Amino acid sequence: MSLPPDLRVLCRRLTSTPPAQLPHSIPAFTGHVLRCRDVLSTPHDPKSKDGANEAYMLVHKLKTIITTLLNGKSAAGRFTGVTLVKAVVDVGGWECLRESGPWVRSLLSILQKNDPFAVKELCVVALIKIYTLVNGFQTLTREIATPTIATFFNACLQLVKQPPAGERLKTPLHLVETILDAFATLQPLYPATCRPFNKDIRVVIKPYLAPTSSDDILVPESLQRASRRVAISIHFTTAGKSGPSDEWAKFAAELPKNFHLCADQVFRAVQESWDTVPPRARSTVNYDAPPQGEGSGIELPAWKGVRAGGDRLIGLFRLMADSLRYPTKVFGVIPVGAFLDTVSRVSLISRRGKTQTWEQALETHPAVGREEKEELWSIMANIHIAALDLLQTLFRRLQHNALPLASESLDIVVLILKSGIDNPVVRVAAYKTFSDMLPIVGPGMSKPATDAVGVVMLACCRDLQQEAGHLAAPAPSSKPESGAKKNSIAANADLFLPQQQGEAALTPANTTSLPKEQLEVAETLLASLLANIPQRRLKPGLRGLLDQTAVLSQSRDAMLASVLNPYINEAGKSYASILPHLSRRFPRDQGVEILRSNIRSSAPSSGDGVDMTAGFEELDEVEDDEDDDEMVDAIEVQGSGEDQKADEAESSSGFGIASKTASVLSGEGKDLASNNSPFLTQKPSTAEAAGGSLASQKRKLEDAVDVVPPHKKHGVERSIPERPVAAAAEKKAVEGEGESDDESVDLNMDLDDLDDEEDED
Repeated sequence: MSLPPDLRVLCRRLTSTPPAQLPHSIPAFTGHVLRCRDVLSTPHDPKSKDGANEAYMLVHKLKTIITTLLNGKSAAGRFTGVTLVKAVVDVGGWECLRESGPWVRSLLSILQKNDPFAVKELCVVALIKIYTLVNGFQTLTREIATPTIATFFNACLQLVKQPPAGERLKTPLHLVETILDAFATLQPLYPATCRPFNKDIRVVIKPYLAPTSSDDILVPESLQRASRRVAISIHFTTAGKSGPSDEWAKFAAELPKNFHLCADQVFRAVQESWDTVPPRARSTVNYDAPPQGEGSGIELPAWKGVRAGGDRLIGLFRLMADSLRYPTKVFGVIPVGAFLDTVSRVSLISRRGKTQTWEQALETHPAVGREEKEELWSIMANIHIAALDLLQTLFRRLQHNALPLASESLDIVVLILKSGIDNPVVRVAAYKTFSDMLPIVGPGMSKPATDAVGVVMLACCRDLQQEAGHLAAPAPSSKPESGAKKNSIAANADLFLPQQQGEAALTPANTTSLPKEQLEVAETLLASLLANIPQRRLKPGLRGLLDQTAVLSQSRDAMLASVLNPYINEAGKSYASILPHLSRRFPRDQGVEILRSNIRSSAPSSGDGVDMTAGFEELDEVEDDEDDDEMVDAIEVQGSGEDQKADEAESSSGFGIASKTASVLSGEGKDLASNNSPFLTQKPSTAEAAGGSLASQKRKLEDAVDVVPPHKKHGVERSIPERPVAAAAEKKAVEGEGESDDESVDLNMDLDDLDDEEDED
């Protein structure tokens, strides 16, 4: 093996560079070490007469230089030495680990000195790396790790020890986070060695587990996560065969108890209808003092105030979720019922819609002041988000074992989404939770359950169509409210001009752009809705809306799921597929091409006795039989002038929204990204406006029918009655003479109307 030149260069630069300038060259030093991986990890014979002897001498020289830097008097030199130890141990393997004993002792000495906190943090990282790597070698563990881990814990505990009352901790919080991560890493690897320090660790992490706004310090989220991980990992160090399991079960059981004790104080302004099984006694509430409490059981700090209590509830939710998220040493009993009770209790404190006030939705306690109630309403959204995170983690952990929780969990998601539907963060949390639940509960959902989660589908479609620029903004109302003074509110007068209104409604920039995370979550949910819910359970109008949204948002996964899960009604009739839009939008996608080939080769012939396409009259009968009042109020497709009447004729023919989307987005050979959108105005030429009204209307209706995929490719015959279409076109032409041929189709999804109809039912 040839000797790399980097080893000679590294040794020469380390000896020739002044100690004060060494930190500036650390990136170059680590690069040299990485390129010396082979020579550092290969055993060398010092008595060899070939080039191996020179390699041995240079490696030995490098290790000696590192030891000298660690024990030197310069802080810059020690910092460089710690960095080189970490780099050499990473690439050197067993050959470097077996000689790392002096380095470990030097690192522990630096950790106990008054060196800068940056050097100490790097020492912790290097020591944890060494302890983790030697754990796989029994001899090295006995020689290096076991004798020094106790010293490491004592040195770290001195750094993170809580100061006396009234004083602040001198150690920066980022170093505290690094030390807690180190504790959580060592506890599963060396349980017997870490066991004596459990009591001190519990005292250290207590202020960071579930901090509140009434605390003296502001704890970052990363430090909270690290402290929760340490608290959950303590059970690894418990002695006995059943000790770890009992310790974890005891810790998990204490969390819901602390949650309900805190919730009794935070939710005292509400007359709650929730109760657990078996019934539990409510804690005493003192209405003469602000809400306050303490963390009994897990010994959390005391809190005072509604906002501080809300922070404590959120912290307990996250602690319960992390207890399911992190691994355990042995099997443990999960208190599923207790965890779900906490989520259910929070979900019942909600509104039925964004137009409903909290006082209208809930029965409040007269002894609680208005300020406290308003404070509670302001923190409910964050509490709901934390509750959904726990529910999502529960389903991820239990998988199909969570089926008994399906019905109650769906109700919880719907309640929370309706309450915070105007909050984008709440919608994202609901979408994430529902997406993880659908593969488990979706295939077995009944029709009532599918109808109940319709609000989730509507909200998802609205977000995607708004981001795609196909959702028109509501026009400003020019009528003053009754009893209001004129000119009492300043407004932009230009927005009331017809031209400005049209341009503002059709400009995508007029709508609020969704965050990237929310857009990705909504697209994932849309594909999951089409793939996991039995399509026969959906109403035709709602399935049409899902298909329309998949096409307008240009989501490949959603369009593919729609094609793979066609809508077939109870009579066995299939609705129009969006495969042409999928093929046009992704013409070079191999998966789409394979799907097209399989559909062409497996399409049934016309004599198979199965009608794969529903005709106009049959689809019309299905729409009339099913109660679609809810969808009509929630989804309104409006046209202008004679075009609106033609749209109504098409929707009544049975294809509804999906047919309209197909007819307009086909583009007659144009690309999908062009302006052939059902939500953009199509301006006719002067000749067409003057004398071609009848021909224009007939051509529109013929295009709307002709965009249906050629039936010969599928081997399916479809008879489409032409007389009703022609009659509708003639009637439309007569009524529309002299009128403009402009078309403006707006999709308005009013979720509040859906809530109002549910109240009436």
